[in-house]
Amino acid sequence: MGARCGLLGFLLVAVVLLRVRGAHALNQTCDADLEALRAFSDGLEGKDASAGLVGWGAGDGGSCCSWTGVSCDLGRVVGLDLSNRSLRGVISPSVASLGRLAALNLSRNSFRGQAPAGLGLLPGLRVLDLSANALSGTFPPSGGAAGGFPAIEVVNVSFNEFAGPHPAFPGAANLTVLDISGNRFSGSINTTALCGAAQNLTVLRFSGNALSGDVPAGFSRCEALSELSLDGNGLAGSLPGDLYTMPELQRLSLQDNNLSGDLDNLGNLSQLVQIDLSYNKFTGFIPDVFGRLRKLESLNLATNGFNGTLPGSLSSCPMLTVVSIRNNSLSGEITLNFTLLPRLNTFDAGSNRLSGNIPPGLARCTELKTLNLAKNKLDGEIPESFKNLSSLLYLSLTGNGFTNLSSALQVLQDLPKLTSLVLTNNFHGEEMMPMDGIKGFKSMEVLVLANCALTGTIPPWLQTLENLSVLDISWNKLHGNIPPWLGSLNNLFYIDLSNNSFTGELPESFTRMKGLISSNGSSERASTEYIPLFIKKNSTGKGLQYNQASSFPASLSLSNNLLAGPVLPGFGHLVKLHVLDLSWNNFSGRIPDELSDMSSLEKLKLAHNDLSGSIPSSLTKLNFLSDFDVSYNNLTGDIPTGGQFLTFANEGFLGNPALCLLRNASCSEKARVVEAAHRKKSKASLAAVGVGTAVGVIFVLWITYVILARVVRSRMHECNPKAVANAEDSSSGSANSSLVLLFQNNKDLSIEDILKSTNHFDQAYIVGCGGFGLVYKSTLPDGRRVAIKRLSGDYSQIEREFQAEVETLSRAQHENLVLLQGYCKIGNDRLLIYSYMENGSLDYWLHERTDSGALLDWQKRLRIAQGSARGLAYLHMSCEPHILHRDIKSSNILLDENFEAHLADFGLARLVCAYDTHVTTDVVGTLGYIPPEYAQSPIATYKGDIYSFGIVLLELLTGRRPVDMCRPKGSRDVVSWVLQMRKEDRETEVFHPNVHDKANEGELLRVLEIACLCVTAAPKSRPMSQQLVTWLDDIAENRSLIIQ
Repeated sequence: MGARCGLLGFLLVAVVLLRVRGAHALNQTCDADLEALRAFSDGLEGKDASAGLVGWGAGDGGSCCSWTGVSCDLGRVVGLDLSNRSLRGVISPSVASLGRLAALNLSRNSFRGQAPAGLGLLPGLRVLDLSANALSGTFPPSGGAAGGFPAIEVVNVSFNEFAGPHPAFPGAANLTVLDISGNRFSGSINTTALCGAAQNLTVLRFSGNALSGDVPAGFSRCEALSELSLDGNGLAGSLPGDLYTMPELQRLSLQDNNLSGDLDNLGNLSQLVQIDLSYNKFTGFIPDVFGRLRKLESLNLATNGFNGTLPGSLSSCPMLTVVSIRNNSLSGEITLNFTLLPRLNTFDAGSNRLSGNIPPGLARCTELKTLNLAKNKLDGEIPESFKNLSSLLYLSLTGNGFTNLSSALQVLQDLPKLTSLVLTNNFHGEEMMPMDGIKGFKSMEVLVLANCALTGTIPPWLQTLENLSVLDISWNKLHGNIPPWLGSLNNLFYIDLSNNSFTGELPESFTRMKGLISSNGSSERASTEYIPLFIKKNSTGKGLQYNQASSFPASLSLSNNLLAGPVLPGFGHLVKLHVLDLSWNNFSGRIPDELSDMSSLEKLKLAHNDLSGSIPSSLTKLNFLSDFDVSYNNLTGDIPTGGQFLTFANEGFLGNPALCLLRNASCSEKARVVEAAHRKKSKASLAAVGVGTAVGVIFVLWITYVILARVVRSRMHECNPKAVANAEDSSSGSANSSLVLLFQNNKDLSIEDILKSTNHFDQAYIVGCGGFGLVYKSTLPDGRRVAIKRLSGDYSQIEREFQAEVETLSRAQHENLVLLQGYCKIGNDRLLIYSYMENGSLDYWLHERTDSGALLDWQKRLRIAQGSARGLAYLHMSCEPHILHRDIKSSNILLDENFEAHLADFGLARLVCAYDTHVTTDVVGTLGYIPPEYAQSPIATYKGDIYSFGIVLLELLTGRRPVDMCRPKGSRDVVSWVLQMRKEDRETEVFHPNVHDKANEGELLRVLEIACLCVTAAPKSRPMSQQLVTWLDDIAENRSLIIQ
């Protein structure tokens, strides 16, 4: 849309300038015009602001018609086009003195402040393009007379920061294009004003604002309207009947609102070319009316509540290129006559309930590039006719019941352009991975055959896939050695062979993989940005989601196999590798020092092997390492204490009897004494020392067991007896099916109640995605509502995260924290049961709701800041042991029915032990909230939490997200923008209009001062959390504030 908008504006400006530009018959410019342009130039900021503008500021003898961007007619300035010139400052009011100006284009610069009030008084102004700047205030500006602009034809003020009611231009009879997309205009849409005088209005773009209410009746009075874009607002309700009577409407974009109802009258819009109603709440059947929409090219109804079958009349739209009906509840067979859809480019029907076979006629769509049928109930074989899909780039059939993998590969191998093939979770019941007969896939970049229960070895035909970048054949039953040629594929940078039965040693070729030594060059020719590509990480079907091959983290995932031999020192050459997972194998020998050269490494997993020796201290050089696990090996000596090792909890080191887990001086001294003793004593002495150590360890473990048993018994005395009985019964059958339920205040709650209250975790009950899992809303039998977090991940990682969160939250009880009410284990699932927060997250109210300005006033925002600070202070100073949150952000601040703040998702933070004052988790924080010092040494600290809290304060004050790439350069990062505005003594301009007024300006400025202290670059200069509580309470009580 932005590209269309920019092109249209450019063409219209060009047409106007060609019509009004003279041949410079007169070299002299009107003195008033010359002075106006000089005043405009003087208002530009920065040294040599007009250096790239030929003629500006030079001695020109009184003429400006040859200046860059200036067009004249008979000596008068009629056009000014300075678009995309990196200009900044305030648009000088002198521009409105150019009395003959017909076209003004200042788009794609960094102008701020209000638009000149006098623009509406220019009698001949026909084209106005101020798009992609940082202009604010109302538009047209106050004092500019909304009824002005008598000659205006094109107005484009998109992607600025204008607010207030949307402009209507009731006196502009010639208006044809109005684009106000990407601003902060709010309130309802006034069709009476829009369609009153402007009978020739053809393009209306209101996308990405804060408009609310219903889509009003009255658009039908804009009889010439061909494009209506209202997407990305907060519009609700059903569509008005007269919307379906617009004779010229070609493009209708209403996606990403809260619209509902049916579309029964859609067939009346016979001129429609494009319709996008995705991400709304439409329900019922998709109407079978497309036989009347013969010009339709693009249909997007994704992510709604449609059910029933696919309407057969879609086959009557010969111009269709895109059909997206993903993420609905459509059922039945795919019965479209694809022979009648020769131009079809994209067909996305993923995440529905479609059944039956793939219709062979789909292959008649020879221009088809993207086909997504994932997560349905389809079965049978891939049709032989698919050989004819010569343009196909992307094919995902994940999560169906397809059979005959060998036939499928033989059918698809000769497709010349196929780059991504995802067949995860199909072909169950078959035995062998096809070993021969496959010679094609010359363009293949992404190949996923995970979780298909395949046996055999890695097929040799894979070595012919020269462009392969991503290979996932995890969760199968493959065996044998890993062939050396796999490491010789030049573009391969993501390999997942985990959860198979591979044996032997790792091939040396894995240490020379070009895709992991230099940046991979995977292309993105499939152009499937909006179609999720799922990589299944376990047999339950949960996994990670990537949208492009380039989004995959460079990885070697070889866990849960039978591999042996040493960890290759040559891995140190893989400087682009992010994840190395060799856990749950039989590797032996030492951990190579050379691994410290893997400068991009984020995760190193070596647990459950037979490694020996010490942990190399050189690994402390890995500044990006956030996940380190060497548990259950035979490692000895001290744990390194530098760099990221200060942040790792003991869980990653357990199961190494001779490894010193206490990272302090006395422990180090003990280690040196033991080491000296080892050198001097005989084997018999060594045995005695070993026996003594073992006895001591057993004694300590016994004492620990007794203490923990008492604690568990004291907490379990109110557990549901039925649930505990079920757990005992199930544990006798399988460890994976065991159940443990803790629910301190609900004696009668059973696991059946939990399953029933979420309809067995139906996706309709999902209310969010919290840390490490989905969150479901549940209503218990007694009517109380709770939130249930269903953790996801592989089994071992789930166990650690589950235990960490439960143990941490059981110690943290405060009115400004989200209360953990219980937990349970169902098979491989771990569930955490929280108090339900009626009003959702602060992020939702600040950045998603369109009416948040009216409902989330300054007093509520201040109270939210106070409550969040109290919760943080409790974690930092009162909770025993002290806890770092590690991921403070607005989406982790939940609001109850009274808008009281509660901190969430702190349970995965590591406990701060007496000997370790720094804590971290596997997650390194969230973009925009991460303190700057983490770039050099990403060690989480209390002052890091304070920085993140300061970002939240800035969100409350400004209404902006921490980082917004849609804004012009210089204002995308809220911290840099606010600090620059303070430097220019323009603090009051940063406050969101909905909270800023003279009555509370003093409080706003004080909170802004606190926020700036929190986000200062020097961690030592940031306040403590208890200081924040005191200061914010002082502001709320209207006492004088002294920050010291």
